[in-house]
Amino acid sequence: MKSIKKVNLFHGASEHEITTTIEDETYHLMPDAHYNLHSYFEKKHRYAELNSIAKKAFTRESDLIDSELNHHHQMHYKHAIPADLCQKFIQQVLEDKTAFNHHKVITSILDLILDKNLDQVLSSYFNSEYTLSWYSYLETLPDRENRSYSSYWHCDGGPENHLKILIYLNPYKEHLGNTKFLTKETTDKLKKVGCLFNDIEKRTENLAPLANAKGIELEEIMYENIEAGDALIFNPNQLAHIGKIPETGTRHVLQLCFIPSPLHWKDTINHAAPIQIGCQPFEGLAEKLLNYYDKSAHQVPDNIMIPDDGTIQSSMQLRWLIENIFPDKVFAETMFTRLIELDPKLEYLHAYDNVFETLKLSFRDSINWGGEIDREDIEHLAQLTEYLNEFTHSCERYAPTNKPNHKAIYWPNPEHEHHPSSKYQVLPYVKKYPIMDKSTPIGSAGSCFAFEIARVFQESGFNYVVTERNDDPMSGVLVDGYSPGDQYAKFCANYGILFNSISFKQLAEKAFDTKPIKQLLFQQPQGYWVDPYREGVAFLDRQNYLLDYPQHINATRNALEMAEVFIITLGLNECWEFRDGTVLSRNPRDNMYPYVKHKTLSVQENIENIQSFFDTIKKFNPNFKLIISISPIPFLATGHGETKHVITANTHSKATLRVAAEELVNNNEDIYYLPSYELVTECIEDAWDNDQRHVKRSTVEKVVEMFKDIFVKT
Repeated sequence: MKSIKKVNLFHGASEHEITTTIEDETYHLMPDAHYNLHSYFEKKHRYAELNSIAKKAFTRESDLIDSELNHHHQMHYKHAIPADLCQKFIQQVLEDKTAFNHHKVITSILDLILDKNLDQVLSSYFNSEYTLSWYSYLETLPDRENRSYSSYWHCDGGPENHLKILIYLNPYKEHLGNTKFLTKETTDKLKKVGCLFNDIEKRTENLAPLANAKGIELEEIMYENIEAGDALIFNPNQLAHIGKIPETGTRHVLQLCFIPSPLHWKDTINHAAPIQIGCQPFEGLAEKLLNYYDKSAHQVPDNIMIPDDGTIQSSMQLRWLIENIFPDKVFAETMFTRLIELDPKLEYLHAYDNVFETLKLSFRDSINWGGEIDREDIEHLAQLTEYLNEFTHSCERYAPTNKPNHKAIYWPNPEHEHHPSSKYQVLPYVKKYPIMDKSTPIGSAGSCFAFEIARVFQESGFNYVVTERNDDPMSGVLVDGYSPGDQYAKFCANYGILFNSISFKQLAEKAFDTKPIKQLLFQQPQGYWVDPYREGVAFLDRQNYLLDYPQHINATRNALEMAEVFIITLGLNECWEFRDGTVLSRNPRDNMYPYVKHKTLSVQENIENIQSFFDTIKKFNPNFKLIISISPIPFLATGHGETKHVITANTHSKATLRVAAEELVNNNEDIYYLPSYELVTECIEDAWDNDQRHVKRSTVEKVVEMFKDIFVKT
């Protein structure tokens, strides 16, 4: 039997209601209801616009996760709130039925409920921020005579994109009351039939006859392992559902309804749409959120005024302070809200120290020190501690107290009224590192500035390690600047001048045989031969090179194993690279150009090269300590002449090497910095020879004297 009539639903639309009876079960069907509801909420009441704008405004894409809710529109979420808190809520309601009839009750526990995990679940489903529209406390008795409308199959009339969370305050096994769902596919078929958005007075509990008649397979979904504090999260508009009446006891549920929002829920509930108590209509809510968002988006930001008396005089100033302490915007807003509730007029919190003390007390009182401590609490407490340390340190940055050399804070000014000083009267360091004495084995390598230092070390009686000389005039080996029988060696071994950081890495790789490097010889117009990896060393013929090579490698290894302190001087960051990645120690000779290309090393590349040099040697010589200096000697020429002046290129090179040296010192316990570059370029008034590139002998001696002050025990 079937009849058709027009009826008016709550939203004012006129629907055709089809009444049909199947197997003694009467159904009141409205096949067009879901279309009309879509038009009513998504278009007329702007929920489609709200969804779109909320997604565009969302900035936390990195927090999004893939959850069961995304795929099935429902999920069983465990441990939404602690079980002991559930029992406390039940007891409060048993003593006072109106215990939850104030929005402060729910706002006080929302931070607990909407923790990071649940926040990710909800924001991932909406793909946006969200807000709490309303909440209610449901106390359902095992009473079929006075059952509610929700105990019949239905979908909720409202926007298509909203969620309900049912937090069970007592476990399913205590009452056997629950919520059943149908799948999205089944729900959509039943919507077309017209049985889910009908008059709430005409809902049905038995869908089987109708489903059989329409060829729809019913598969009910119900979770029976629900414990106290667990939650069911679902989209009540997209899934048909029914409240299963309790059988053995009263079911206590906290029900919350969420919709998308372009702004964070704390912002919206405080300024746009306060939380409502009890099931509320959706009309007008999207309008409120969109209007508030539009106003916020076009509002000229309030100026944050910071007074000069060191006090906090506005809530805007306090909020900014809290945001500076806690990077987590949600947590920062929570703490700000708590502080304002405690002292809305800033009578106590006008002082920074009082704010800090209040925050400390808040952590002291809120953390469960005797039990399991929440990880986020520890992170936030650590952020407060870090901030306070940084704040204290910031206030003392320019103060003379607790500084090794208080005169090193400000640039020397010979015209200062009270403390005149000249940079030519200072040494540019603040701390000493007495890591050696004159008997400590010491070595060096690097640019031409490095062999000047090596000579002064030997002249000054330091235990300078020398494992290879060139005292045999018949060896067929020529070392630039050294004659057989000379008293002072150029370096520890005859590896020659090293100008770039890759050459140091290659030196260690060859010495300890950690990476094969080709043996290359290039003949020069004068007839002798040169090894491109050993600048300043030449061979009269190939046989001389082959005889010398293993002896030289062994001597280099011995030097690196013997030296407990080793000084390197970094010369430049431009280099010439073979196609296999190895580099020349200096610039190419004419017959080398077919095999090389120009390269400029970055800060990170220089760091990695010297780190590799240091790590390789440290494996074989645990006592090895490295002192890095930057050569003050400028470029002879730049390979970037088409775009840079040599002076500009030199400045870039030295800056790059200086930053790399700083990082290496900061990252390694046994790496130190010798500020020879700063001493020569800033603190010695007459440092240079007439060529304005090389330094005077007296300049080198001053560098060595500073070296003694810093590193040699007295």
